[in-house]
Amino acid sequence: MSLTLERLYHPDGKHLGALVAGLSGSGKTTAIISTLQQALKMKTFGEYHRFIVIDPKTQYGDYDKLAEPIYDMDKVMKSIRKNRITVFYPSIDYLQDQVEFLIDYMFSLADAEPKTSFTFVLDEASILITPTKIPQQIKRLAVQGRAKKIKPVFISQRPIVNRWTDANLSTLLLFNTLPVDYDTLSKRWGVDFHKIGENVREQEYSYLWFDMEKATFKQMKPVELPKPLRKKKKKPISRKITDFFRLS
Repeated sequence: MSLTLERLYHPDGKHLGALVAGLSGSGKTTAIISTLQQALKMKTFGEYHRFIVIDPKTQYGDYDKLAEPIYDMDKVMKSIRKNRITVFYPSIDYLQDQVEFLIDYMFSLADAEPKTSFTFVLDEASILITPTKIPQQIKRLAVQGRAKKIKPVFISQRPIVNRWTDANLSTLLLFNTLPVDYDTLSKRWGVDFHKIGENVREQEYSYLWFDMEKATFKQMKPVELPKPLRKKKKKPISRKITDFFRLS
C-alpha cells in the first residue's frame, strides 16, 4: 500500500498527477480521506510536505476527518505555511478565483522554499475542468507542477477528458460510473473499460487502478473506513479561589 500511496500523492518527479472518478456514493471520497490519513503517517513525505484539500461541497462529515475546515483565504495561507494538511471549503461563487489564487500561491512558496513539496487535492474538479475548458492556473499546475514538486489530484463524479490533463496525469482511480463513461474511456485509451469495470460494479466501493502511461490496470479492494479527527482537548482553566472574587 505504501508504494501505491507514494505514487498517488508523492511528487517524486517520476509520476504525474492523478484523477479519481466515480459516481456519488461510489466510495471515492472515503478512499481519498482514508488514504490521506495513511499518507500523513508516512515518513516519505517529510516535514516540509504540505497536503492541500479543496472541497466546494463544504460538506461536514467528509474532509473534516483530516483537519478542521477553513473558509477564510487569509487563514488558509497561514495554515499552508504552518500545518501539514489544510482543508479549504471555498465559496462556490468565487471558486475559480480562489482555486487559481491558491495554485499561484503554491508556486510562489515552491520558489521561495525549494525544500517544500505539495499534494493538491481538488474535489468536484469537473466544475472547473471540461473537455473544452480549463482555467489558466490549473493548466499551469498540470504542466509545470512536477518541476515544482506539486502533485495534483483531481476528483470528479465523472471522468474528466481534457487534452491538458490527459497529457499530464499518469494515474486513474476509477470507481463505479456510467456506461457512457466507459465508452469515453475505452475510446480514449484503447482498453475495454466495460469489461474491466465489471468487478467494480459488482463489488461495492471497489475501484480500478489504471496506469495511464502503460495502459494497464489493477482491481483494488475497498479501503478501510477513515477515522474521525481527534480534536485537541482544551486544558481547563485553573484559577485560585481568590480569582473568582476578583472577577465578581
